[in-house]
Amino acid sequence: MNRTVSLESAEYTPVAQEDPQQGQNDPPPAYEPPPQVFTQGVAQAENNATRSFLVERENGESLAMPDLESCLNPTRGNLWCKLITAIIVVVVGIMVACMVDSYHKINEGYVGIYFRHGALRDKVTDPGVHFLMPFIEDYKEVRIRPETYSMDPVLSITKDGIENTFREITTITTVRKDKIVMMAKKFGMDFKKTLVFDRIKEDLRIFCANHTIDEVYNTMFLDIVENVKENVRTSIRRLGEDGIEILNLVIPKPEIPPDIAHNYKQVKVQWTEQLVATQQQKTERIKKETELIKAVADAERQKAVLEITIQERIIEKEGAKNVSLINNEIKKAAENNEADIAKYKLTKEAEANDALYTDKYIKLNLAKSLSNNTKFYFSGQQSELGGLFNKILGT
Repeated sequence: MNRTVSLESAEYTPVAQEDPQQGQNDPPPAYEPPPQVFTQGVAQAENNATRSFLVERENGESLAMPDLESCLNPTRGNLWCKLITAIIVVVVGIMVACMVDSYHKINEGYVGIYFRHGALRDKVTDPGVHFLMPFIEDYKEVRIRPETYSMDPVLSITKDGIENTFREITTITTVRKDKIVMMAKKFGMDFKKTLVFDRIKEDLRIFCANHTIDEVYNTMFLDIVENVKENVRTSIRRLGEDGIEILNLVIPKPEIPPDIAHNYKQVKVQWTEQLVATQQQKTERIKKETELIKAVADAERQKAVLEITIQERIIEKEGAKNVSLINNEIKKAAENNEADIAKYKLTKEAEANDALYTDKYIKLNLAKSLSNNTKFYFSGQQSELGGLFNKILGT
């Protein structure tokens, strides 16, 4: 029969209650723990547990795994519990360390590239949470969003030996994701310095070496940016397979020696005075031209007014003429009408006379007229009156 030995049972099981016959045959205890500094209750429980263990072994009873309480007791079984617990803690610690080392986050605007034993892999990850092989792989974040970079001052010498310094050169660049691994393998993690910033310095110095200080500082200053940008893009295309794009490049005016700067300042002062004089001449000329334009405009206006007045008079005369012509036409038509009426009247009277004054009528009226006169003096048929009577009367 298996018996479980606990701390409570050990405390309440006195040694005197064991079987006296069995106690006479028991051999002496083979193991006695060395004296330790414990409390009285713990020491008593330890002795009771040891005696119970020896009795069970002598009776041939099978051994049972110690429970949690027995593991907490300072016995030999407690050593195994501690060892197992230590192994579990170590394994869990190793797992946690692997999880912590493999877990990493790539921020927005960046991509991740990975190294295994220092060798760059062809793996590129997007923003987000990722895992890698713990204690074997490492990663780096590479920025792919547009980045503004202010370069250090660049010292250059012009064709005529004048030293000048370009400060606050600013460039905005962006990186192509599919070319990062290639550029990092060829030029390292600081590939922008090799492909962009060093090339800008080199091309800027070459431009200054091929031009005079007046061209660099004055006449061709606006051509510097386009020239340098085009040359740098050509270098990136040749060395980096267009892996980097230059979005903007700003090159301020260089710092030149003070005496040359003073001369340029004097030239600018004279140039400003010339501009003022030229502007004054233009102003005077514009005033004269304005006066001329005003006089011409006045003359044109007077001419136009005169033309309008003459045109009005012409129109007035033409109107009077037309009125006179119309009146004449009206008068002519009226006179023609009156003439036609008179003609018609005369014609009708003539027709009436022709019908009225017949020979007999004439003779009758003549006879009547003669009958009213009592005296006639005539000298025969040869006289005028006699001949008239002769024709009328037909005698």
